[in-house]
Amino acid sequence: MPTRPQLDSGPMETDSQRLAGELRMRIAAGHWRPGERLPSLRALAFETGLGLHAVLGAYGELVGQGLAEARHGSGFYLAGPARALPTRHAPGLDRLLDTALLIRGLVEPSELLKCGSGALPKDWLQDIGLPRHLRAVAAQQGANLYDYGTALGYGPLREALQRRLERRRIFCPADAILLSNGISHGLELVIRALCHPGELVLVEHPAYYNLFGLLELSGLRSAGIPRGADGPDLEALEARLRQGDRPRLLILQSLLHNPTGTCLGPAAAHRILLLAEQYDFLIVEDDAYADLAEDADLRLATLDGLRRVIYLSGFTKTLSASLRVGYAAASGPIAEALTRVKLLTSIATSEFAERVVYHALTEGYDRFTALLRDRLQAAQAKAQAELAQAGWELFPGARRGMFAWARHPGCEDSLLLAKSAAAAGFWLAPGSAFDPEHRPSPWLRFNVAYRSPTLSAWLKQAH
Repeated sequence: MPTRPQLDSGPMETDSQRLAGELRMRIAAGHWRPGERLPSLRALAFETGLGLHAVLGAYGELVGQGLAEARHGSGFYLAGPARALPTRHAPGLDRLLDTALLIRGLVEPSELLKCGSGALPKDWLQDIGLPRHLRAVAAQQGANLYDYGTALGYGPLREALQRRLERRRIFCPADAILLSNGISHGLELVIRALCHPGELVLVEHPAYYNLFGLLELSGLRSAGIPRGADGPDLEALEARLRQGDRPRLLILQSLLHNPTGTCLGPAAAHRILLLAEQYDFLIVEDDAYADLAEDADLRLATLDGLRRVIYLSGFTKTLSASLRVGYAAASGPIAEALTRVKLLTSIATSEFAERVVYHALTEGYDRFTALLRDRLQAAQAKAQAELAQAGWELFPGARRGMFAWARHPGCEDSLLLAKSAAAAGFWLAPGSAFDPEHRPSPWLRFNVAYRSPTLSAWLKQAH
């Protein structure tokens, strides 16, 4: 008589899950007091005979269940008494949905010419020969097509980035550079590693719209500091700080600001760093358009030496948005904290994509980006002249890069103009999308790389 097969009792527990269960029993038995530091990763690995990754995974489970918390540079602690999280109001969720829909409309295929896009046209990027780099990497022996990458990311690319940063007078070891799935992922790692729900984060106003949604989803409070011709409004920033606001982070773009196209001035840069020291907050410098600027351009990370500045950049704007390769450079303790969060949330980034970027960097990338800068300079001059001749007002300050920020004198809500533009066949980004509160705005973002006779005609008759 055949033996009855045993029923599958479900997936086997991993070492991390088993250890997490044992730790939960110790917590329930009162082994540690609330707020007490838990054993270090190495101590617990030695005690249990498990690897560091298994111990880190167990602690990650406890953090996810609210039983423990990670403190960067210090370790894991038993969670204290539950803290009330800020209430999520329906209007906030509505704003998040509006932002998500806006991003979706921008990145998904449509018949509209993306004249307000945050990226360069595909035909501008084709000269880098991305298919050639993809084929070359795929043909390499040991190209790691099937395995996880390392925690920090592909070593040769990080070493190449270390040398590139030195050209910008930003000095850090390669093991203080962490590769990410684009800059948005880098921002998420910073927020998860360094911020607690309810803390205040200062952002520029206007600023790129996905940042606001990311902060709100993370349970953080945000406040906008107006962006002027040479950086954030220092009077507004100082007024907030003097009134008692204590931000955890200030997030800004020093160069080729999205959406105004302006750059941070020297006086503003030095004052911001002094305020960060005086009021004890960190600065996230988002240099998304780094390779469309010059190495000699002023960056906060250059002045600060990565003491209080976390520097983010990447290649989605100059190589391919599909590759999703970015990086963060920070002080050693902060880089370690970001790495731990990366391990917990995504394990690793795509080494194959990182190898493709490395191959491109070593095969004509600097020559290619120099040509992009020349094209953008010419396109920026033509776009500014065309907008001015059509009666539009340009945002004050010198503009470089791909954006023009302009308003029509006869319209106070650019969403109406954006709808008119869509009816005419092209997509423009309304100013309300760049406001933390999504308030009506007269400003529109134009991408100077997208020009057409239809757009020129619309600019002259828009109202």
